[in-house]
Amino acid sequence: MYVAGSQMDSSCLRQGDILGGVPFPVIDADAAILGQIDAGFDVSVSRTLTVMPRTHRNQPDYITMQVKARVDPCIVLAHCCELEPRHGKCILPMITVARIIPIKASIRQDAAKLASLQANKDPRNPEDHGIIDYFYLEPHEMIGGEGCVVDFSQTTSISGSEYQSLIRRRVLQLSDRDRVKFKIKLAAFLGRLTDDEFKAGLENPWLGERADDEKGIRNTGTRNDAESKPDDNPRS
Repeated sequence: MYVAGSQMDSSCLRQGDILGGVPFPVIDADAAILGQIDAGFDVSVSRTLTVMPRTHRNQPDYITMQVKARVDPCIVLAHCCELEPRHGKCILPMITVARIIPIKASIRQDAAKLASLQANKDPRNPEDHGIIDYFYLEPHEMIGGEGCVVDFSQTTSISGSEYQSLIRRRVLQLSDRDRVKFKIKLAAFLGRLTDDEFKAGLENPWLGERADDEKGIRNTGTRNDAESKPDDNPRS
């Protein structure tokens, strides 16, 4: 599943690279926003705190928050093409990663579910698409020595300016075959259609748009009128 350490490209990140020690924030009602005391208030009364705005990449109105976070290994979701440096720099403003977690007890205790998970089945197979929510990672000492999973629902983004730091945090790299399996499962998790969308015939929405456009033309007669418009200056 993984390439040998000596075969990992030290110059760039790739989709499916596994990183160690990345904080995953939890945004909830307990999150606190960094503020400052309003100097206009009298010292004898409770002063009001106002938000301290920050600037990031020349964009104003960022804020600084204090949130709960857990440091865990993660896997790079961003596409290889966008991760390739241009003139020595990462072009992505943010690099999205997904958290790696232990296998849920409900799956470990069910032999059939565990086998299906470990197989990383093709999610495009309508007869048996396997478990779509997770991507199984084989045991390796760099990620705890036990089998674990990528949870596609737990993601965070890291500034592209930390690109070189992320390369230094890389501990494993997927083989080419497993990287393609990973990206197909990721696409299925994010892009699979709902039952209602299937019933509406939206498997190919672009094809449906063209059919609707042509139907509209036929109903209005626009094209036929244009084609059958008489010549204003008939030849004699």
